[in-house]
Amino acid sequence: MVLGCIVLYTLRFLRPQIRDKFGRQVETFFVILTSIQFHFLFYCSRPLPNILALGIVNLAFGYWFQGRFYAALNSLVCMSYCFTSVSSLKLLSLKRKYKLTFDVGFYIDDWKTKKNSVWSALKYCTGMAFLCVGITILVDSIMWKRLLWPEFEVFWFNSVLNKSSEWGTHAFHWYFTSALPRSLLVAYLLSLVSHLLN
Repeated sequence: MVLGCIVLYTLRFLRPQIRDKFGRQVETFFVILTSIQFHFLFYCSRPLPNILALGIVNLAFGYWFQGRFYAALNSLVCMSYCFTSVSSLKLLSLKRKYKLTFDVGFYIDDWKTKKNSVWSALKYCTGMAFLCVGITILVDSIMWKRLLWPEFEVFWFNSVLNKSSEWGTHAFHWYFTSALPRSLLVAYLLSLVSHLLN
């Protein structure tokens, strides 16, 4: 229940940022689409890595729309090092401002300006990275009774050793013909239309 309240609170934080950045019509569609998603309310109280990361992603988007670049980046660093290591790949592809993609990523327009340089981003986010790694190693090592950084092990197993198929596989079209239609419902059709229009 606590996790569900946290996730809903971060949505409450994100909503006015969407209104301020894109207008009331977009805010209304955001609220309607979020409300009618079966999977969202079903999963938002379950302590799964993606759900734990969801609240942080909502904060990151909210900070980004407020123009708080480093707060958004620190949120994504925290998410990547503590909950979903594969999300760190999104940090490597930060290119275009406000391009919201199907897999919940957002992109930054100009890394080379003085305001948002790569060096400044590294300087501001290194402390957060070390803090998050330290906390997750401490907590998870106690829980698993061995020295452990879970997201590094997951990243190593899935990406470096390329053994993710050992968790099970589906046909390539399964996501598009089964998982996404069931989880996104109406939003799935709208996302397909948006890709055709872009």
